[in-house]
Amino acid sequence: MRKYLLFICLIFVSCSQTYLEETQNIVSISTRVSYDTLDTGIYLEWDTQWDFARIEISRGTKTDQLTVFKDKLAHNQWLDVENLPGQDYYYRVSAYNSKNRLIGESDIYKGLRSYRPYDQIVTPRSLDTDFAKYSDRIEIYWAGNAQDSFRIYRSESLDGVQTKIAEAGFNTIEELKFSDYNIQSGMSYFYKIASVGKEANGTVSEKMSTDSIEGSSKVAPKGVVTSTIVGGITVSWDEDIKAEYYQIYRSETEEGEFQLVAPFVKEEQYTDKTLPNMKGTDINGTYTYPSYYYKIKSFAKGNQSGFSDPVVGHAIDPKDLLPAPASFDVAVDKSSYSSELNSYNLTFSWDAVGDSGVTYLLSKINSGVTNVITTTSALTYSMPNEAFNSQWEYTVQAINNNAGDLPGAIASKNYTSATPAPPIIATITTNARTFITNIDTTHKNAHVYWNMGGETGNHVAGTVKKEWNVTSEVGNIDLTWNKQVDSELVDFYTIYRRKQGETDFTKIAENIVVLTHSDITLPDYQGSVIDGEFKYPLYEYQITATFGIDESGPSIIELGSAINKADILPAPAYLTIPGHWANGSAIGNGGFGTGSKWLEGENSPDGADQILNKGGNQHLYLTWGKVDRATTYRVRHSRGSAQENWYSNDEYYPAKNNNTSTVRWFDNQTTGDHKTGLFTAKDGIPWFGGYRYQKDNASFDVGSINGAAGNILGDVRGIWFEEPDANPY
Repeated sequence: MRKYLLFICLIFVSCSQTYLEETQNIVSISTRVSYDTLDTGIYLEWDTQWDFARIEISRGTKTDQLTVFKDKLAHNQWLDVENLPGQDYYYRVSAYNSKNRLIGESDIYKGLRSYRPYDQIVTPRSLDTDFAKYSDRIEIYWAGNAQDSFRIYRSESLDGVQTKIAEAGFNTIEELKFSDYNIQSGMSYFYKIASVGKEANGTVSEKMSTDSIEGSSKVAPKGVVTSTIVGGITVSWDEDIKAEYYQIYRSETEEGEFQLVAPFVKEEQYTDKTLPNMKGTDINGTYTYPSYYYKIKSFAKGNQSGFSDPVVGHAIDPKDLLPAPASFDVAVDKSSYSSELNSYNLTFSWDAVGDSGVTYLLSKINSGVTNVITTTSALTYSMPNEAFNSQWEYTVQAINNNAGDLPGAIASKNYTSATPAPPIIATITTNARTFITNIDTTHKNAHVYWNMGGETGNHVAGTVKKEWNVTSEVGNIDLTWNKQVDSELVDFYTIYRRKQGETDFTKIAENIVVLTHSDITLPDYQGSVIDGEFKYPLYEYQITATFGIDESGPSIIELGSAINKADILPAPAYLTIPGHWANGSAIGNGGFGTGSKWLEGENSPDGADQILNKGGNQHLYLTWGKVDRATTYRVRHSRGSAQENWYSNDEYYPAKNNNTSTVRWFDNQTTGDHKTGLFTAKDGIPWFGGYRYQKDNASFDVGSINGAAGNILGDVRGIWFEEPDANPY
């Protein structure tokens, strides 16, 4: 039974204690506050009927503006020395239990600190200041009684009216110093200090310092601006020649606390790359980066200025900056040359940057001036009519449309449009033939004489003085060309060729420095009959001009063809006058003559001693060697060794008698035989109703004709036959 009663008592005591701690909320606090009785402060004293955990004192200069200024007091009195004499202060004491619950609170009481007796206060002296030390404040120092209350007076000129700007009392300042923040940087002010005391009659009086002290504020850094860079903010300001170094302070808000970020900066610029956040966001359609505010201080000879005015800046997030497009290239569209505008089209190309939300800004720069060409989402762009020989710097940069159209890094390429204009093909010689003439004698002179019987005796018919071959250089196509622009520089030309109907051109010649070329590299080819006409294959040509590393576009395509060398037949192996040239019914062995013979040289190369008379009258006969594959021969006659004025039918000397029906002549004719003759019944002395052949000299040539190749003329053999006026023997 006793144990049971003890257990009940323990429970009761425990519950009572808990109840007292948790529920007790009424404590009667009686408070006394000194009023104008102490010059050392305001004294507070209180007592309560309960134990308590702590006391809190609230204070204010108005009854409705009390704030806590002392806390966690465990005793029942307090001397408030942090106040000024002559100023009413209001107090309230509050009690709290161990659970931090308010359990009692006093009424509001008014207190007043008394001025020290006037006869005990000391006149301030030795006023001093650090001249131009700070830009945001001026500090004034003085000597005096640290227990006195002081008033600070200021004027803006030495003789100006002193106005009280502040009052400092016991323990309200750590030393006898006052900091005047209500100033303008770079301005001077004049200060006096007065000690304040109470005379015996209760009057408050001052003991003013004798002299005033001039104080001046330092000029804070000026011209502070920010500039945005990738990954940071650059802050710059005007130079201060007196400053030894600067300090940089930063805040995330204009009114926030500014933290030191750079304690020692020698230059008038600082780049802050320690920003806590640079991520941009889209705010009401505007892409915005976080703002940061900066203030600057300057330091010289141990003194520091105040803060400069705050400036705001922001940084570009490096993640938003797109790299420069790679493989940026500028190329001339060589096929686009305009001779009218003397210009080319340029083609720009670059690699893609990113997957989406990117456009590209293409520009060109000349003499520092940037001109935008286009903005595009494509990776290529063709720009028309860029002037020939123009020089530009071309740039392209990726624009991040997902970050407020942020321009990215720039890819640049300097380019001079020095590509020459395509040449103009002036001529292209189709089936070109170049004749080479050799007029050297190739065998002994042959003197032929004949016996006239009843006439004048032996006569020399004539002498073959010279012989030549005319050969043809074929299988070539000759080209000439001109510049589009006479003033342009060209290092060399390149020629391209393709057979008509093929797709690709092949380079056949390069490093050509003249304006002409003969193509002798044609592949094997044969002619054929097309629409009844024998033709050779056509070849297409283009020419480019090169200067430096730039090659022009190709010229306009021109066509040409060449004779196949295999189709040019050789000249006859010989061309001569046979020994017996007057045989037959007229003069010769069958007439008055006794025949003719060779005096020098050999008989006719084909072994013929006699050539039949072709017309029954006097003829001068020719014979030549047969040519394989020749279908016919072309025979021509001229006067003299110069081979000029090859006669045609109507130009040859007409008959001078009335008997013209049987007149024949040796003319520019085509014959299928390898022998022919010249009619001699022409201008000369009449003889038996006709005329003897008695010309001074004559030139003859014979060429083979290939009828299987469009009757193309082959090589030619010629002789010069001289007729003497008298028999040299």
